[in-house]
Amino acid sequence: MIKAASYSRRSDSHGKRFDERSVDEQDELNAKAASANNWDLPLSRRFRDNNISASRYSTKERPDWRRLEELLESQSLDVLILWETSRAWRKLYEWAALVELCAYSKTLIHITADNRTYDPNDDRDWVALMEDGLDSEKESRKIRKRVSRNMEASKRAGRPHSRPAYGYESRAVPKPDDPRQVEKTRVPVPEQAQIVVEVITRVASSHPLIAIARDLNERGVPSPSVAQGLTPHHRSKGPALWSPAMLRRICTNAVYIGKRAYEEDGKEVLVKGDWPAIVDEELFWKARNLLADPSRKTTRPGRAKYLLAFFGTCDVCGAYLARLGGREVNRYRCNGPKGCVTIRMDWTDMFIGHLVCQRLAKKDIFELLTKHDDTKKDLAIELEKLRASYQEALDMMESEEISLRAFSVKEKKLLPRIAELEETLRPVTIPKVLEDLTRDARGNLATIRTRWMALDIPAQRDVLRTLFKSIRIRKTKTLGQHKTDEQIEYMLRERIAFEWVNE
Repeated sequence: MIKAASYSRRSDSHGKRFDERSVDEQDELNAKAASANNWDLPLSRRFRDNNISASRYSTKERPDWRRLEELLESQSLDVLILWETSRAWRKLYEWAALVELCAYSKTLIHITADNRTYDPNDDRDWVALMEDGLDSEKESRKIRKRVSRNMEASKRAGRPHSRPAYGYESRAVPKPDDPRQVEKTRVPVPEQAQIVVEVITRVASSHPLIAIARDLNERGVPSPSVAQGLTPHHRSKGPALWSPAMLRRICTNAVYIGKRAYEEDGKEVLVKGDWPAIVDEELFWKARNLLADPSRKTTRPGRAKYLLAFFGTCDVCGAYLARLGGREVNRYRCNGPKGCVTIRMDWTDMFIGHLVCQRLAKKDIFELLTKHDDTKKDLAIELEKLRASYQEALDMMESEEISLRAFSVKEKKLLPRIAELEETLRPVTIPKVLEDLTRDARGNLATIRTRWMALDIPAQRDVLRTLFKSIRIRKTKTLGQHKTDEQIEYMLRERIAFEWVNE
């Protein structure tokens, strides 16, 4: 009895490419070919890999193909059955290696679509097999070029890519110009969109990511992977829970303001997407800028439990301040090797809070924080002209008034400058927590102070980062105890040096 083995593969298991047969159809046709030729093809020798590409651009492992290769190397097969040569490989050098392996093991290759059996040791059959392998790689390269071109056009036009982000779902809706036809679009999922708004609002209000994640898990809110029905990781011990990393991805994903982001020459470019926004753009940028603030990215030990810890510095050596424990009253201490300065923590925090409230009581506080150079007006005009020119070229390309090549040349000239201007002119956003402190206060110091005292330490620290360039603690010049309020205030004003932003 002639021993046969079959191999079936399809790159796309979702049926987007209708020119490829499914693995089930390939299996069935290969089995019929074996039966017609009276070849022995048990189920144990039917190998298949679904939803895996065989092109040079694929990185996925094909488990069944590896098992088939081991069987061929053992020289225990007489015939290898394939629906097409491309089912085995679309890489010419890999296909050539397979042909040589079959020649060495004296295994015939049957191509079901051709209804022909090839002998790799026959010169004519060998040439035919190699030509088929060349055609497969050529087609693979064409597909790659076509897919890349379509993806490039989609990102420029703001069309979505890959599966919908958490908060959205894909839905078929009638086309505006022809209600008889439908097109796929993305629409918000109400319960998920509500969580997205909550997360971004809380992050913009300086709530710690770990605290938000803990709260969502305690409330039993399904995490993105659970809500979207994704298969859990094989190492997962249970349903995926919310984590700070998940929240950070949400707060930095421009899809939630109805825009698609892509990278151009190392810079982020944003284009308007064809789906609705979930959150206000200004709120989104407050949260994103807050997370991107370099001063918040530290690897220092401990949580943000103390107002000036690892924020204020020693005026003598420049080291950060840290909490000095082991005393009845907490103190800040220079974290340098010499411990140059120490100062009582509660007095210092109270004094800094008083400075903050007085600063926020100024009616022109936001103008002070966001003031720009007048020369940027010319840059803003230039940006609008470039955007209009790019949109005009895009419209002409889509209406085939200019070629894709001509559009590509113009695009390479416009996009880098547009990205550069957008980065330069991106508005300075005020942290939401700072807006909340001053909203409707009308400069009332008592109202602002009450709100300041109600904030938690992480939120207060974000306010300090916005208002202060630096806070430094000097060495004391007055010895002895400070008992009266006047003595304490004099000491604090003498020892605490600070510099405001934009002043």
